[in-house]
Amino acid sequence: MAQHNLHEQLQQASKQIHEAQESARMGQGSDPKLLEQAEQQLQQAEQQLQTAQDQAGTEATENAQFQQAYEQLHDTRQQVQEAQQNNNDVL
Repeated sequence: MAQHNLHEQLQQASKQIHEAQESARMGQGSDPKLLEQAEQQLQQAEQQLQTAQDQAGTEATENAQFQQAYEQLHDTRQQVQEAQQNNNDVL
């Protein structure tokens, strides 16, 4: 049961990250609201990963799906910050 719950949480976090990536891509250079939305989605994904880690411990952190989601989260957050900076430079 715990394994199923972990998988579900990781799936949810990955979904949030992909939605954030899409929002960041669409907001780049044009829509700061989409970038804010992407940041909120990343925060939700991060909470999801934290919950998974709290509940499953090392089983979560050693999980390849967890590691991939965490890397995507970090990369996407960097993209959002760069896009926000670029938008600010244009304004």
